Amino acid sequence: MLANINFHRNSPFSFIEYGFYAYYATVFLMVWLHPEQYNTSLINDLAILIVFEFIMVHSGVFMAVMPKRYSIFVFFPMYGLFAYSFNNSVIDTNIFYIYLLVVLNRMRFAFSNVSDEIRLKEIAKSVFRAMLYFVLLFAVVLGNVFVPKLGLTPDFLEKVHYFDEIKSSGLIMEKPYIAMCMGFLYYSLPVLFFLYRIIKRTYNSYFVKERVIKRYY
Repeated sequence: MLANINFHRNSPFSFIEYGFYAYYATVFLMVWLHPEQYNTSLINDLAILIVFEFIMVHSGVFMAVMPKRYSIFVFFPMYGLFAYSFNNSVIDTNIFYIYLLVVLNRMRFAFSNVSDEIRLKEIAKSVFRAMLYFVLLFAVVLGNVFVPKLGLTPDFLEKVHYFDEIKSSGLIMEKPYIAMCMGFLYYSLPVLFFLYRIIKRTYNSYFVKERVIKRYY
């Protein structure tokens, strides 16, 4: 059955993209559950990352829609400035460099010639990401009292001097469990939907072939 997976309908870039998403979903969840196993700086950097995603979530749409010259000479430098600002906000730059790979993968359409079908598909994915981000943002901010703290309790944050290390302020920074919850949901839901589509397509293909074989014999 696994042989029926159509890898041609899912380019290597898609698997890379969702592989990064799965990685980030795992990191957000593990820091949320067991923050004592990680450096305090990682809590800050993940909270900054999910805030920075507010800016970068639009990048896929702009880069896919706009002509190349605007993407290269306007949007790319502009997002570079945002990236530089983000880099100055994080404590450990490792998470920043990994995130850049995610952004560059989204922006690849600005530097290549692709069919209108692929470009429209990327625009649809970018719009979906933006909508998902804002829905989750409003949900976790307005319902923050219902978000479980798990390992990121006030006592733990005080114990590790988290509030002495953070470089920014705001609800998401001061209540990092909100950022972990949103980051986990934001990166895991597209992966689950991607896997669902692959499994559904595989099963459909498998049963169609089974029916054809039975009719033949």
